[in-house]
Amino acid sequence: MSEGLVGLPGSDHPGSGPVVEPLLDGLLGDVVSGDAEQALAAHRDHRRAWYGDLIGALRVPVEAAEQVIYALHTSDAGLPIVLGSGPAPDGDDLALLENLRRARFQFLDNHRVELIAVELPFAGPGAGSAAERARIMLDSLDFTVPAWFSVPAEPGWEAAFDVLREDGAESVALQLLGSAQDSATSLRALIDRDLPYAITAGVSGLVTDADGYGLLNALCATRAALNGAEVPEMAAILAEKELEPLASAVRRMSEADAATARAFLPTVVVPSVRALVEELEAEGLIEPDAA
Repeated sequence: MSEGLVGLPGSDHPGSGPVVEPLLDGLLGDVVSGDAEQALAAHRDHRRAWYGDLIGALRVPVEAAEQVIYALHTSDAGLPIVLGSGPAPDGDDLALLENLRRARFQFLDNHRVELIAVELPFAGPGAGSAAERARIMLDSLDFTVPAWFSVPAEPGWEAAFDVLREDGAESVALQLLGSAQDSATSLRALIDRDLPYAITAGVSGLVTDADGYGLLNALCATRAALNGAEVPEMAAILAEKELEPLASAVRRMSEADAATARAFLPTVVVPSVRALVEELEAEGLIEPDAA
């Protein structure tokens, strides 16, 4: 029997069967990259598959907006879209916002999609400059949909997070590209400020490996943090490479536990939705009749 992970409820109680539906519903995000028509076709296939309830909004980079619009079908009516932006051109925040506005108008004028959020980056070499940048960006926002500010999971963003907490309307798109310690520090800082976070980079599969963090690790670290775990325990959960304690913990989550965790972690972008679904199914965490 597994000894479990400190701070993670249920990780020492092996079980079987699928997880509760609220834990994974709408969780898996994918991004338009490369050919927009092929990306849209793959996204449609996911939404129509037996695991379609697990699929979240399609993330569309600003530079792909026009191609996506041309590739839309009438059957895409109501397709949820998150419009994303890369770094500001030459550090020009106003140019970045203008690019987002133009793409936003294109989607708002198209009844086949539902624009549910925009994603834009913070920037700045330190916490102070990041906080000031956050205030400038918030003051300049005129979008009618929520904004998600993209940040790497590393120290130094707490002052910017404070600005978002004061604003009360925006959230964070987190890139888990650093160490487990840094990632855990960021997750703890966001949860302490009641700030939801989408994980938009750094998750490579079901469980942490040499290529990136695991989907179960991210869910379990969030659950542990909400249960009072501090950074060292969260870092250990993010770094865990054994499936058993993580699978045990997610199987033990009640619908209330899952709903609370998902209120903080609404979306995880993965490199291959189908590969992730196959892993979940192979471990019995989802079943065709229950997804």
